[in-house]
Amino acid sequence: MGIALGLELYGKPHFIPETPRFSSPNSIDRYMRDQLWLGVNKQDEARTWSDRLIYGVSLTSLLWGSVLAEDTELALLINVRVFATNSIMTNLAKIATARERPYHHYGTRASEGSKDFTSFFSGHSSVAFSQAVANSMILSRSYPQHESVIWSTLLGVAGLTAYLRVAGDMHYFTDILTGAISGSLIAWTITRSELKRFETVDNESGVVLQSKGNGSNFVISLKIPLG
Repeated sequence: MGIALGLELYGKPHFIPETPRFSSPNSIDRYMRDQLWLGVNKQDEARTWSDRLIYGVSLTSLLWGSVLAEDTELALLINVRVFATNSIMTNLAKIATARERPYHHYGTRASEGSKDFTSFFSGHSSVAFSQAVANSMILSRSYPQHESVIWSTLLGVAGLTAYLRVAGDMHYFTDILTGAISGSLIAWTITRSELKRFETVDNESGVVLQSKGNGSNFVISLKIPLG
C-alpha cells in the first residue's frame, strides 16, 4: 500500500512529462468518442457521477465487501492486496505512456496540469472492475444463492463507471477497455490465489482452517472444536 500511495500522490505529479508521449487518438477511439461523449454541456455531470461511483461504491467496497463476507479478515486482506496491486500497475502505465486526455486534445475543458497526460489507462475503470471482480468472488462464496445478482450488480456499476469516463471526455474507449481488462485479471488472479490458500473445511469434529503454502507438500491446519 505504501508503494501504491507513493505513486498516486508523488509519482504521477513528478514523473509525468510536460508534453504527452502519445497524443493523436486512433480511429477506434475517435469513433467511440463520437458515439459516447455527451458533449460540453453534460460532460462535467458525467465526470462527477463517475467520481461518485468510484468513491461511493468501488473504494468503499474495501470495507463493506469485507464486512459482508463470512471471513472478514481474509476478505479485507484480499481487497487491500487487489487495490494496491492494481493501483501500482495503473499508475506505472500512466507514467510510462503519458497519453493525452481527450478533453485536453480537443480543448473541451481547461488544463488540469499533470493530469492532462494520464489518460492510459483509466484508473477509474481498473479500480471499479478490480474491486467488482474481487468482491463478487468473495461474496459469491458467502452467499452462493445470490451469485448472479452479486456479479451482475457489481459489474454493472463498474461498467457504468467506465462508460461515464468516456462520456465525460476524461478517457478514450481503449483507456477504459484496457483498465477494465487489467483490473479484472489482477483481481481474479489475486483473489483466486488467496481463497485457495485459506480454505475452511467441515468435518465431524469441527472446522479445519487450512493455510496452504506455495509448495505442494506444505499445509498448516488449525482445528477449531465446535463442542
